[in-house]
Amino acid sequence: MNVILAWGLIPPILLIIYMYRLDRIEKEPAGLIFKTFLFGALSAFAAMALETLGESILSALGIYEESLLYIFLSNFLVVAVSEELSKRTAMKLAVWNHPEFNFRFDAVIYSVTAALGFAALENILYMISFGTGIALARLIPTHSICGLFMGAFLGVAKTAELDGNLARRSLYMKLSLLIPILIHGFYDFCLSTGSDTLSLFVLVFIFILTIISWSRLKKYAREDQQI
Repeated sequence: MNVILAWGLIPPILLIIYMYRLDRIEKEPAGLIFKTFLFGALSAFAAMALETLGESILSALGIYEESLLYIFLSNFLVVAVSEELSKRTAMKLAVWNHPEFNFRFDAVIYSVTAALGFAALENILYMISFGTGIALARLIPTHSICGLFMGAFLGVAKTAELDGNLARRSLYMKLSLLIPILIHGFYDFCLSTGSDTLSLFVLVFIFILTIISWSRLKKYAREDQQI
């Protein structure tokens, strides 16, 4: 169990520390980061419930589980929507109206923290079920990448909300969910098809996207603005 907890918690904590160090203008309270991480972890249970409901609906519609249509709908509309919606809700419940959420980069920190909390609990549950042999595979940072994109859009949405620009807020709130869903769904779909070509392609895609995203993160931190 100690090994499982270590594999599940240490990588997310290291990423949070890395982001915390990038936030040079105004450090976020450790207690609020922990709260967001905890909310993100708990949101995994909400996602599980939504996924169970979604899979039941697909089955009730009579869609054959081995069909490409089922794999597509399951990964994009059930898993990706359930998990990204749960993570965003967790982040918003934890910090959206908190006075410490006062810079655009804060949205990235809290969104990624919620995503890493989700990933930590998910990884622990997977390793309890399937053993620590899958630990390395679970280190693929899809959740954190989705959190980065989500946070970038939420920072703009929060700014628009405070400026009273409801149309701009609505647009970026939608993007904060849509883009992570597309990334997440595409990753899961490619792996679920059983195609070696698609699996290799999506792993390369995620690797490149990780490099681009985390390099952009530094630039985003340097150009941080108060909201």
